[in-house]
Amino acid sequence: MKACMTSNKERMKTCMTANRYRIAAAALVLGLWWGMSNLYSPLVVPPIPAVAAKVAEILSSAKLWCEIGKTMVRLVCGLGIGIGIGCLAGLFGGVLRPVRQVVPPISWLILAIIWFGFNGRASIFIVVMAVVPIMFICICDGISAIDRKLLEMGSVFGFSVWKKLRYILIPSVTPYFASGLKIAVGMACKTVVMGEVLTTTSGIGGQIMTARLNIEPETVIAWTVIMVGIYYAVVLAGKLLFCKKTCGTAK
Repeated sequence: MKACMTSNKERMKTCMTANRYRIAAAALVLGLWWGMSNLYSPLVVPPIPAVAAKVAEILSSAKLWCEIGKTMVRLVCGLGIGIGIGCLAGLFGGVLRPVRQVVPPISWLILAIIWFGFNGRASIFIVVMAVVPIMFICICDGISAIDRKLLEMGSVFGFSVWKKLRYILIPSVTPYFASGLKIAVGMACKTVVMGEVLTTTSGIGGQIMTARLNIEPETVIAWTVIMVGIYYAVVLAGKLLFCKKTCGTAK
């Protein structure tokens, strides 16, 4: 029993040490927030307890969970389509590399409104166009970094195209894909809410717009906190998925 408690304490200490900078940053943000909430009106900087109460209220409401679900559907659809297109485009080289870097996101937003109107499909399109360039860059860079000697060695040993893909190409590109996925998830979380704010009244973005019209800053921040939580949940799910795939490939 004592050994178990000692082990748990050591793990806790290790975790605290590894995340000390994150903990310090969170403490700094909360400290600044608390100080500013005492200096300014609640309509400018709402106090932390008010935001926490609003987050609890949102998470306890079945109706508002439906709004979270709508945003999650748009986020997952946009991510899936964007990752698929970006990876396929990345496999075929950097022909579009100069073009996709200079197109401003606002252009895609305006086009989405023109093509799809004021509905959830515009948000999905915006997410796709934000994710595709990120995955395209990462896959291109991953393929460019493959050691050509490994491919030559595979040819010498008579590897089929499938074996080259499984044992050389995929393991070499996976780290680049994982990095791109993390960046893409962050970008997708931001753009899906931005798209909802400007194109629809549903989802988290729609709730943020409603809160803005009603002058409820604590609600705006509460929905933002929930969106940050969704980001970390999606990133964690991606890590678990990658871990399983990596272990399966290794076997």
